[in-house]
Amino acid sequence: MDIIYVSYNSEKWIERCFGSVLKSEYDLKKVNIYVVDNHSSDHTLEKLKKIKPEMEEQVGSFQVIESQENLGFGRGNNLGFSKGNSELVCFFNIDTELLPDTLKELEEAVDASDEKTAMWELRQFPYEHPKNYNPLTGETTWSSGAAFAMKREIYEKLGGFDEKIFMYAEDVDLSWRLRSFGYKIRYVPKSVIMHYSYEEAGEIKPNQHVYGVINNMMLRYRFGGLKDILKGHLKFWFLMVTPEAFPGSKKMLRREYWRHFGKIPHFCSGKSRGKDASFQAEFLNWDYSVNREGGFYVNEFPKETPKVSVIVRTCKRPSVLRETLVSLRNQTYPNIEIVVVEDGENVSEKMLREEFGDLNIVYRATGKKAGRSKAGNLAMSAATGKYLNFLDDDDLFYADHVEVLVTNLLKTENRAAYSFAFETPVEVRSKEPYIYEVKGLNATHTQEFDKVKLCHHNYIPIQAIMFEKSLFEEFGGLDETLDALEDWDLWVRYSLHTDFTCVKKTTSLYRVPHDRKINSERQKALDEALAVVRNKHKTYIQTVSVYDIAMMYEKRSILPPR
Repeated sequence: MDIIYVSYNSEKWIERCFGSVLKSEYDLKKVNIYVVDNHSSDHTLEKLKKIKPEMEEQVGSFQVIESQENLGFGRGNNLGFSKGNSELVCFFNIDTELLPDTLKELEEAVDASDEKTAMWELRQFPYEHPKNYNPLTGETTWSSGAAFAMKREIYEKLGGFDEKIFMYAEDVDLSWRLRSFGYKIRYVPKSVIMHYSYEEAGEIKPNQHVYGVINNMMLRYRFGGLKDILKGHLKFWFLMVTPEAFPGSKKMLRREYWRHFGKIPHFCSGKSRGKDASFQAEFLNWDYSVNREGGFYVNEFPKETPKVSVIVRTCKRPSVLRETLVSLRNQTYPNIEIVVVEDGENVSEKMLREEFGDLNIVYRATGKKAGRSKAGNLAMSAATGKYLNFLDDDDLFYADHVEVLVTNLLKTENRAAYSFAFETPVEVRSKEPYIYEVKGLNATHTQEFDKVKLCHHNYIPIQAIMFEKSLFEEFGGLDETLDALEDWDLWVRYSLHTDFTCVKKTTSLYRVPHDRKINSERQKALDEALAVVRNKHKTYIQTVSVYDIAMMYEKRSILPPR
């Protein structure tokens, strides 16, 4: 493979970046590195020349290309690309570090992909890019330019990065042009790269803000319709009457806005994009896709990997269950036990044995219909993990769900932790085979832990929370007289004995019917269960100190502590 880096006054990153390459658990003689320096004025070139002999000994080849001007990100990468000839080309920012298994995991993902997949995006640490991806296939709508790989023949076919885009949004443009020719982009969460893109969470970079806006407008000319273009201009002038993002931002924006008119003919040309009917550009304000919560959540690997038992309740629908198990196969966390309890006959057993023999699955069938709560309790009793996490057979985890919650549970004394989830209305077209249409990705519940609110209503979807099995052993499981709201009742009971850690990151999704009639019937059942649960909660008594009440009040009122 070829790896392309572009440097510009990057002296502080050189040793760490290339030192990490040398620590790779990968045959480095298969790696050719091309560094394009954009006329740095610091000691970048000196440092590159200093490490060159060692790099040449370890890797297939190491070449430094000195530009006499700042070519920008896209042109610089195109120049580096032109020097190599490997079938797979990686483009990594200079402020990145590889982990020992980064290249190995990337190569495995490339080898496992179909012919139509032509681009692979790595997972960035500490700040993962928050855009949405398909938890089953990994398919995503565009790739960050900071860390991705691409087939050489496709990059050549597209003409590489558009050199009219100096910086920012050139990665979206390249991704969309690729998709417009019918190719796919796959996210690879197991291939992790450290990217030191921000010095602090929420940092505003002036160039990113300005060129992010202007180049968004450019992409509207290339990929959008008249409505998209007009919206872009309206949104731009709205920025002119709102507070500045940073001092001088409006002046910079106005300057680049007037300049952008000269580039419109280039972006209106249809030569650079394909005609694949399945491709459709998406403009969401100044963004390009639905984002998951947690763009500035600091990702890290757990210091230990205790066993996690994922509890899956199912009933005579193996086609639905299949997707849930695929999302578990895609987990980045290495120590997972899957406990599947089928409420009734063992309809799914054959499918589990034939298709998921690689997973650590414990399967039980009740034989006769026992109910959701009974099935859940049987599964928790059979589980051998330190932590338990429910996952209904029609819901999905994003790849890092288990990893994120274990990491947070190990950092505090709390015995339960939950993250955020998308509520996804679906319209089921066929149950066998399982065919459906997702109607939306709604961030319905993004509530920090509040014991009082939890007593009033449930804001924690069942698959979003992980808890110690010891809670089940000490305080019991699901109320088997309930067939709705049984999870809420369990959370309330456990909250009497431990606080829950709230992780502000979207790591799962749960499906609800899109059909209004089905929803109406579902709500009626929930309302009936609510009266029963409210009556039951009258018996849940907890002694709370005056101090704890004061702390709850301050938290709810957002008052400064005294």
